[in-house]
Amino acid sequence: MIKFTDFTYLLLLSLAVAAYYKVPDGKKWIFLLAASILFNLSWSGKYLVVWLVLVSICYVAGKALSNQGYSKKHRKALLTLSIVICLSPLLFFKYLVPVHNSMSLVALNWIAPIGISYYTFLIIGYLHDVYRRYIKPENHLGYLMIYLGFFPTLLAGPLERTRQLVPQLRDLKPYSADNIKAGIYFIVWGLFKKIVLAARFADITSPVFDRPESFTPVSVTLAILLFSIQLYCDFSGYCDIATGSARMFGIRLSRNFSNRYYFSPSRTESWSAWNITVTSWFRDYVFFNISKGVTNQKRLEFNRLVTFIITGLWHGASWSFVIWGALQWAYINFEMRTKQFWQHFYPRLGLTPGSQAHFVSRVVVRLLTGTLIMGWFRAAGLDSGLRLYGSMFGLRSGAGSVLSSGFLLTVALFLVMDLFNYKMGEQEDIASYLLKKSKLYRTLSLLILVQLVLLFGRPSVANFYYIQF
Repeated sequence: MIKFTDFTYLLLLSLAVAAYYKVPDGKKWIFLLAASILFNLSWSGKYLVVWLVLVSICYVAGKALSNQGYSKKHRKALLTLSIVICLSPLLFFKYLVPVHNSMSLVALNWIAPIGISYYTFLIIGYLHDVYRRYIKPENHLGYLMIYLGFFPTLLAGPLERTRQLVPQLRDLKPYSADNIKAGIYFIVWGLFKKIVLAARFADITSPVFDRPESFTPVSVTLAILLFSIQLYCDFSGYCDIATGSARMFGIRLSRNFSNRYYFSPSRTESWSAWNITVTSWFRDYVFFNISKGVTNQKRLEFNRLVTFIITGLWHGASWSFVIWGALQWAYINFEMRTKQFWQHFYPRLGLTPGSQAHFVSRVVVRLLTGTLIMGWFRAAGLDSGLRLYGSMFGLRSGAGSVLSSGFLLTVALFLVMDLFNYKMGEQEDIASYLLKKSKLYRTLSLLILVQLVLLFGRPSVANFYYIQF
């Protein structure tokens, strides 16, 4: 099992990059495919056959869906059958096994293959796009295999679209010093977020989620707010390491997070700034599919609710995820319905739209309302969620506090990240930002981040949070 935060991974990645640029251009795809299969084997070797079977079905079904001799009805039936078959392993491992284990004295000792949610979603998106004739089916089985199992994105995304990644595989880039530098910047930035910030925020929040009744309502509330930042640092940190790893091979991955997601002024904006490739996938392949031809607003609202609940259930077979999805829908739907009211409400308080005070007020309201929904996400169980929110509202609480010297240090380190994010703005990433700066500025920035990782990092931290989904 090779983890992105292990020194072993960084060493193997360096060796792989060095070897990759020695391989003839026409054979580079073979190198990437071999590296991806070996990475897959290191995580869930016994389930490699599941991936190979799904890739084969995807390849054959994609070719069949493009057959001009088939009627629309025939193609739709083929698409439905293909998706049902490809979804079956995911439903079995992720939902049937947990439900069986919770209802039976005989547990099924199987765990879901790592990355199965992501490559199943890639397959569904690919087949839909071929069916709609947005793209042509991929004739090169090797390219399709890399697309469905590219090692930087295998564990937790970003969820790349075929038309974004496959063309890059067809035109693999030669060695570029800027790509290597960009890859290093992304990886160090991702490590800073994950093993420094996310790990330290976890130290603060985990005791509260484990024993919420031992802490004050204020501490429980603060822990839920901090968990949202912890999850951002954890997941965006993973995506930065994945992006940096791919960039070293000359491949650019999609952006998956806004830089200052945590300061979004509304839940609608923060939702569209979080895990962008996955939320857009649910929008395009779930909401748009069930809303095709629908004009009734109430029906559209209901379809959004269905989409949010499915999004929640994708994270796990738990009522807490259903509640989390439904509350996300309720909050965003409320914002959409009351948009005009708030446009008049804030000016009455003397908060001019566009002013700093207006922005800060909206952020505070969003944090104290929408972000608190994240407690259901972290609880991952109905009983745990009820205990958590019961403690938050003072129904059963203790005297424990999250405020400590460790808390203050973590906040100070968070401000370092936010300073970089503030300077980058929303149009740049860490690599594009630093590559435009002077050599001295780049070197000092990199040294600061590396020193913070070495001094305050926790290399032995657990897996990235989103890998479990």
